[in-house]
Amino acid sequence: MRYIEIIIESFGVYFYLIFMLRILGKKEMSKLSISDLIVFLIISELMTISIGEENIQFFHGALAVFIIVVLDKVCSYLVMRFKSIRKILEGHPTYIIYNGVVDQKKMNALNYTVDDLCHHLRQEGVGSISEVAFAVLEKDGNLSVIEKQKNQTDIPESLISNGEINNDALILMNKDEKWLLDLLKKEGIHDYHTLFYCVKEKDGLFYIKK
Repeated sequence: MRYIEIIIESFGVYFYLIFMLRILGKKEMSKLSISDLIVFLIISELMTISIGEENIQFFHGALAVFIIVVLDKVCSYLVMRFKSIRKILEGHPTYIIYNGVVDQKKMNALNYTVDDLCHHLRQEGVGSISEVAFAVLEKDGNLSVIEKQKNQTDIPESLISNGEINNDALILMNKDEKWLLDLLKKEGIHDYHTLFYCVKEKDGLFYIKK
């Protein structure tokens, strides 16, 4: 009789986890951040220990998974709304190479060696650091590479995202908000909050309004 219960619980766990992962959304499935990985590991472990365990009911495991999924959705919403929370929960990308210059201090701080850099460049089909305009170590640990011949921007990062100025990008460029606002005024834009996206390209600003 216990075997039948285990079979039923296994079916229940399988379909319940599929349902929960659907709620989490396709973004989490296609790009695992640290928080996403933690959520997946926890919910899979919770449901696994509920199978065939007499002291832990299936309902208890399912409830715990539901709470964690709801918490993750709330955190995802806060990450989208508040940049400060986004930095705490997801971290931020790091420029290993900026405008063709290697930042050795940041590499040392991240324990990221020149061999690691060369290895990732080879994976991107780049043979030498001299070919690179920007190399960004993303939040998920992947290295994004933009070659000098293909680069069309002063910095491959939005200066304005959903009506919010990216001060970190301005600091990297040794610029300030006044510089950006002056450029926007030349484009006839007097309120940056109306912009969905803005980036500095070689021939000027490229922007998309909300």
